[in-house]
Amino acid sequence: MAYYIDPNTQQMYYQAPAQEQPNTTEPAATAETKVYAVPQNAAVQQDPAVPSTFLGLDVSSSTFWTGAALGAGVALLMTSETVQKAVVKTVSKGIAAASAGVEELKEKFEDAKAEVESEAAGKK
Repeated sequence: MAYYIDPNTQQMYYQAPAQEQPNTTEPAATAETKVYAVPQNAAVQQDPAVPSTFLGLDVSSSTFWTGAALGAGVALLMTSETVQKAVVKTVSKGIAAASAGVEELKEKFEDAKAEVESEAAGKK
C-alpha cells in the first residue's frame, strides 16, 4: 500500500498493490497496478476537539467539580464519628416523635369512636 501526493494538484493518491491476472494463455502476463484518488476531505480529516476526561468524565465541566465537592463533603461528614452520633440521635428523636404522634392519633381515634358509640346509645 502506498500513498503519495501529486505535487501539482496536492491531491492524495493510493496505489493498490499489484495483482497477478489468472491468465493461463499468456505465461508472461504482467501485473497491473491501479491508482485511486483519495477524496480531499479524507486526507485533511482531523479528530474533533476531545474534552479532557478522566475515566470517561468531563473534568473541565463545572457540574463535575460541584458534584465532586459535594461528594467529598458528604464522605467527610459520614466518616466523622461526631456527625454519625448526631445523625443517629436525630433519627432516634424523629422515630420517637413519630411513634408518639401515632399513639396520639390512636387516642383521638378511640375518643372519637367512644363519642360516636355514646351518641348512638343515647339516641336509642
